[in-house]
Amino acid sequence: GIAVAAASLGQVYRGALPDGTPIALKVQRPRMARQIALDMLLIREVLAPLASAVGLPGDLVGTADAWGEGFVAELDYSAEAANAALFNANVRQGQLSGSVFAPPVVEGFSSRRVLTTEWVDGERLDRCRAPEDVPRLCSLAMSTYLQMMLQDGVLHCDPHP
Repeated sequence: GIAVAAASLGQVYRGALPDGTPIALKVQRPRMARQIALDMLLIREVLAPLASAVGLPGDLVGTADAWGEGFVAELDYSAEAANAALFNANVRQGQLSGSVFAPPVVEGFSSRRVLTTEWVDGERLDRCRAPEDVPRLCSLAMSTYLQMMLQDGVLHCDPHP
């Protein structure tokens, strides 16, 4: 099939379960762990010494290590599934209940390299058919991020108002 969206380490396809339920299927690109390792090696062994030789300030090796750690953690879509469930549980307990959610994960069709969620129809804010709703939606998004950071202590970066 044709991807409908790009994800940081994969691509998203639209599909359907055997019962016809529409789903989003996020599939990790092949050999991503190898590609991340190669990128981090090149930054650490080639770019960092070059940057140091020309006098650029900063800790490029430390930055590369932090990026690499984050990218490797992103390779496990089962962790993303758990974070989405936690986000939804936290939202249901607060003032945002009924206003925002992460697409529910479809268990049994997800793994470390494939994340299957219910399909959510939406539209981009810059192409919104009701531009008068944009300020309210932005306020809702800000409230959601504030709740995650200040109250829940868990940041999930794929909420849908």
